[in-house]
Amino acid sequence: MVKTLEALFDDQEENIDKAVRCLKVLAHPQRLKILCVLQTGEHSVQQLEQYVGIAQATLSQHLSLLKDRGILTSRRQGNFSLYSVANQDMVGLFEKIQTIFCAAH
Repeated sequence: MVKTLEALFDDQEENIDKAVRCLKVLAHPQRLKILCVLQTGEHSVQQLEQYVGIAQATLSQHLSLLKDRGILTSRRQGNFSLYSVANQDMVGLFEKIQTIFCAAH
């Protein structure tokens, strides 16, 4: 049986909501800068603070939000928290964003 368009959208509603929540989090200049750095690999909070150029308190808020949304993951190594992109699909998304918006015109 062929699904109606309405049924297809009903099946996708949860996925659409998840995508919207993720994209809203990404729609912030400082968070995009953080993700641009992290797509190159794992970095400490101190490194991110230096590369992104924002205060540690503000950076920590952004990192917490990105982690809560499943975009980032972190681990402890001694006294340092190291952050990385949660999965390769997200790295691919950031690469696509860069291709579309950062390519030389």
